[in-house]
Amino acid sequence: MPNESLIHADIFFFITTIALILITAAIVIASVYVIKTLADIRYIVSRWKAENEHFIRDAREFRDAVRGEGVKWKFIADKIAAFFEHILSIETKPVPRARAKKKES
Repeated sequence: MPNESLIHADIFFFITTIALILITAAIVIASVYVIKTLADIRYIVSRWKAENEHFIRDAREFRDAVRGEGVKWKFIADKIAAFFEHILSIETKPVPRARAKKKES
């Protein structure tokens, strides 16, 4: 009977080792996805900061131009229109849409 106990222990440690390997693989795969996501977030934040700096510069130029010209409504309307034309001219990448799966009959 002592050999039977040893066989049960071997089976237990074998199953435990397999489970540990699978759990480690799952953690490594999840970590890779988390790292890729964090890199994408870092890129998005850096772009946002750059655009924010451009917006602040544009706002300062607008404020200085308004102070220099005085309050002329046509001038203000032209500056606002130019600002929106600039915003609309910024190139954006289209977001790919998921395609609906067709049902097979």
